[in-house]
Amino acid sequence: MTNTEATHHVRFLFDPICPWAYQTSLWIREAIQVRPLTIEWGLLSLEFINREKKDDAYLAPLRRNRWTFRLLERARQIGGNQAIDDLYLAIGEARHDRNRSLTDQKMLEQALTSAGLSTSLLEETRTNQEIDEQLEHAYSQAVSQGAFGVPSLFLNDGQTPFYGPLLEIVPTGEEAGQLWDHISSLISLPYFYELKRGRT
Repeated sequence: MTNTEATHHVRFLFDPICPWAYQTSLWIREAIQVRPLTIEWGLLSLEFINREKKDDAYLAPLRRNRWTFRLLERARQIGGNQAIDDLYLAIGEARHDRNRSLTDQKMLEQALTSAGLSTSLLEETRTNQEIDEQLEHAYSQAVSQGAFGVPSLFLNDGQTPFYGPLLEIVPTGEEAGQLWDHISSLISLPYFYELKRGRT
């Protein structure tokens, strides 16, 4: 069976503040259209990953991102994978395409409405220790499996994630599918470790 025939399942970990994760999410949504591929969305907090650092200027926007994280997790709890997918896309478009702040309540209201979710979730998640504990547990589990950044992809039943791919542009149509073919072939090899080029 070839890559274009095999059905793959990907668990895709993201942080909504990360532009690279957003680019990759747009690509994999394109790949779904031309390959037998399913996506399970999950969260991996850059705030949690970097919280031991002393640079408060770097950490401050990550901390302010916590409310958005709670919203996304609550969306998943209420509406499952489709709800977090829709909300991530709406928030990602606002943040990375229109440069809206993740702390902009009006933007979050619009994103919730676009995703078919109630704006009452804003107050429910503004401060919610229970959701924070759930996020912390999910983070600890992902890190214990080897996740260290976003985007992180788990392929099929694999217990070790791969970081990336990082994409400067988003391929569409068959080109998106071909990129998936190449990547899935590489990460299915148990001995494959890393492939990287310098940034320009």
